[in-house]
Amino acid sequence: MTRLVVYGAGALGGRVARAWVEAGGVAVAHTRTDARHEVLRAAGVEPRLGPPAILDPADALLLSVPGSDQLTMAVAGLRGGPVPARAVLIGSTGYYGVATGPVGEHTPPGTDDRALRCVGAEHVFRAWAGEAGVVLRCGGLYARGRGPLAALEETREVPLGPPDKTLALIHYDDAASAALAALRHPAPEPTYLAVTPPCPTRREFYLAACVLLDLGLPGFGPKLRKPTADFDVARLRADLLPLPAHPRWQEALLPGDA
Repeated sequence: MTRLVVYGAGALGGRVARAWVEAGGVAVAHTRTDARHEVLRAAGVEPRLGPPAILDPADALLLSVPGSDQLTMAVAGLRGGPVPARAVLIGSTGYYGVATGPVGEHTPPGTDDRALRCVGAEHVFRAWAGEAGVVLRCGGLYARGRGPLAALEETREVPLGPPDKTLALIHYDDAASAALAALRHPAPEPTYLAVTPPCPTRREFYLAACVLLDLGLPGFGPKLRKPTADFDVARLRADLLPLPAHPRWQEALLPGDA
């Protein structure tokens, strides 16, 4: 089996590396610190500090580095070296800005600062990876004890924003399954929208979260006065994730283990 190189082996990249090894493959995980190295070794993944030096043209590469600026820097460090057989970048639905109405892979990007950073990271990646590159624009990642509920539990304050803005969400396990499928697919599309609709509005999610955490009723900003986002994931379902293991957004309200 092709060797998998993971650049950024956190909660998502680590899942993908572990699954690759469980399927009989070899996985190398590059991290910024050694905090997760013991866990990676226990899973049969070879941990290494720092970015990959030189990739083999037969490798598969997963770029799962949080933050568009960090992704851009990661890709910039790979330029000039061999392009792997397949390279998958974990992008973000932040690419669309405050999305409204129908949203799919061909929906134009947003114009806010975060969206422009996402666009820039994708541009640098595609210029380097060419036809070997696949972008997964993932919604907000969550799992038990991780995601928007965990953030609210820590801050005890709902961030201001439109109550009718759609929260694009996907469980870490489903995002990992989609990434694995993209790494293995013989002829993937260049872009996939990785979300598991139906997704809640901010009002729906944070009202439920505040009740769960025994917080006061949250305040919200002005409404968008536009249709809530309707994410079209037909391409994702057809190629990478036909049956999500976590199809209900309400799972994002499960607190962490005690």
